[in-house]
Amino acid sequence: MTHMDAARPVVVFDLDGTLLGANNEVIGGEETVSALARLRSLGAELAICTGRLDHDVKIISDRYGLGIRDRISQHGAVLVKGDSYRATLLDEQEARSFYAYARDLPLRVECNTVSNRYWTTERDPDFPRELYDSHMIKPDFDGLISCQPVVLFLLIGDEEELLKVKGFVDAHCVKSKAVLTSRSSLEIMSQKASKGEALRTLYAGDDIYAIGDSPNDYDMFPIATRSYLVSDMECPYEVDREPSILEALLDAERRITGGVATKGGRA
Repeated sequence: MTHMDAARPVVVFDLDGTLLGANNEVIGGEETVSALARLRSLGAELAICTGRLDHDVKIISDRYGLGIRDRISQHGAVLVKGDSYRATLLDEQEARSFYAYARDLPLRVECNTVSNRYWTTERDPDFPRELYDSHMIKPDFDGLISCQPVVLFLLIGDEEELLKVKGFVDAHCVKSKAVLTSRSSLEIMSQKASKGEALRTLYAGDDIYAIGDSPNDYDMFPIATRSYLVSDMECPYEVDREPSILEALLDAERRITGGVATKGGRA
């Protein structure tokens, strides 16, 4: 799946908090959609790299005419390039061990396969909604872990309880990692899965313009030619800070047309 062609501009961006607002609206509206269209006309490849499932990437691409061929979902664990599909799964034994520990804690535990979300109960109506509802209800996940390609677990609850789970995974799981994605959410996935590794796989040798808003996106930044952070969060990497994805896209457009993309600070 590694791209072998000559270097080309690739603009890759997150969904939630970057392209999409809390109600699934495009941040920057038609101006953002137009900027993406112009980048395509310049020969840039557009790619989405998100924690959502693949179906939402496809819907966004189709809805706004983005022509996205490379889809990166579940934080880099699932890659779609053309008609090729690749998933990095959780180790079954570690998934069993983790689930046995976490299932009775005062936390909401959800499980993702490559194409579906599994819940033990319905989500709160106020929970952010995806564009395609792929969820299924299961009383527990024991059979699921045995028979389905499990990609990650999402835990929701108090930070104190989530840190207990993270401590368990850090101490007992060598093939899995626990990532605190907010003060109320924790995700368990393969050590091999990351947005940065996905970019290495798909775009080796290309000029990557990466846009994100949260620590989930930071793995992309060391790989990118140009990195944009569209939030005020602390970041250990050198990035260009922009108010929103629109300003980041406009800067990328300027650099692509002027050929001034450089690693690090502004040219």
